Amino acid sequence: MKIKLQFGSMAAVLCLLLSSCRLPGTHMLITASATPSLLPPATDTLTVLPPATATPTLPASTTATPPDTATALIPPTPIALTPTLAGPALAHLVPGQKVDITFIHMVDVNQGWCIGGLNKASDHVFITKDGGQTWRDVTPPQPGAGAGTSISALGYFPNADTAHVAYGPPADSSGVPPFIQVWTTNDGGATWTYGSIDTSAVSGEAFSPYYLNFADSQHGWLMVYLGAGMMHAYVALFMTVDGGATWTDILDPYTVNDIQSFPKTGMVFVDPLTGWLTRDAQGVDPTPHIFRTMDGGVTWTRIDLPASADAPNLYESYSCSSFSPNAFSALSVTIAMKCLDNATFKNEKDYSYFTGDGGVTWKTYPLPADYTLGQGLYFLSPQDGLALGPKIYNTSDGGQTWKFIQQVSWQGQFSFVSMQLGWAHVFNDQGETALVKTVNGGVTWSMLHPLVGP
Repeated sequence: MKIKLQFGSMAAVLCLLLSSCRLPGTHMLITASATPSLLPPATDTLTVLPPATATPTLPASTTATPPDTATALIPPTPIALTPTLAGPALAHLVPGQKVDITFIHMVDVNQGWCIGGLNKASDHVFITKDGGQTWRDVTPPQPGAGAGTSISALGYFPNADTAHVAYGPPADSSGVPPFIQVWTTNDGGATWTYGSIDTSAVSGEAFSPYYLNFADSQHGWLMVYLGAGMMHAYVALFMTVDGGATWTDILDPYTVNDIQSFPKTGMVFVDPLTGWLTRDAQGVDPTPHIFRTMDGGVTWTRIDLPASADAPNLYESYSCSSFSPNAFSALSVTIAMKCLDNATFKNEKDYSYFTGDGGVTWKTYPLPADYTLGQGLYFLSPQDGLALGPKIYNTSDGGQTWKFIQQVSWQGQFSFVSMQLGWAHVFNDQGETALVKTVNGGVTWSMLHPLVGP
């Protein structure tokens, strides 16, 4: 799964109104202090508040929406590019150095991937075999950005052997580079191959990899942010059908599509044809919605979301948007909906939405009243999920009831491999960062001290 910063509703609206405003990239690098006081040592645990009993919620509502009518399309045949890689490759870090992790994805109790590196330097790619204690630098031979600047990476990690990684242009650059590479490994980072993306057909004030997702070993998508202006957050969508060897531009601001407005908040594909997209339109579009594609991302159908059963008139006084899609099949997905009152944009109400018929009908459940949407919802199955943020909850009945787990003093990017076992790259308002782990579903968290391994 890939992480994404969520945009504040007012900030997003202001940003979209100003054509010169640039939205954030795929993830941010938080400066770590030499001795972070964010969390206690590894032997300590956080037990701020006792768990509460399950919170009952109102019955689910079911509202019909028009079915999709998209027709499957085949993208044009891509042309393989083999541009010369310019400049020396990023040098692997020396074993024993401290790793500043900015994104983590674990695949089981011991094995996982992360993106990070040295403070304020270019992103590296690491793999762990011991649950996150040590990390081997397996960064692909991506050319570095040169002295005084850095490049950021976006990754998709389906298993312990396979990874796909895209690097954006240097942080201080503007406009669109002539091409970028998407790297692929199938042996845990021992060797890498790359496919180049020809960007000559797109233009923009920025070029930042936004979402990277694969439905299987062959079919993948890379969404790139191009800039903002006049209620829009412009993107291009590239697709591969051969495991990343070649890529095709299937959607951009010049194609006929309805997804260019507003910041995108999540994208996931479940098979070569079917994908879901959420976006933040708070304060502008009065009806929250999501998009679904049934032709591999070439066209997208908007699906409006009904108001929750407990608040049928919610949209009259609240502005709502969709976040964190958790897709289980071509027809089944759970998303989060965040609503802020129109008067102050401070009072928040959040909901979980589930459909099992491709968005024709929806079951809606309110999230706990004191929950504030952080990273969003993470579901391991249609029934078992977590609401992640400063207050952590879990559900075992598809969101009908939520049990309070813990309150923490940080924000985080989480990676759970079960309802009990999870990791998080966490940060607080003082800029301190840490890597933490839970073995009891978030009740307590212990600090890890990740180092570069041999």
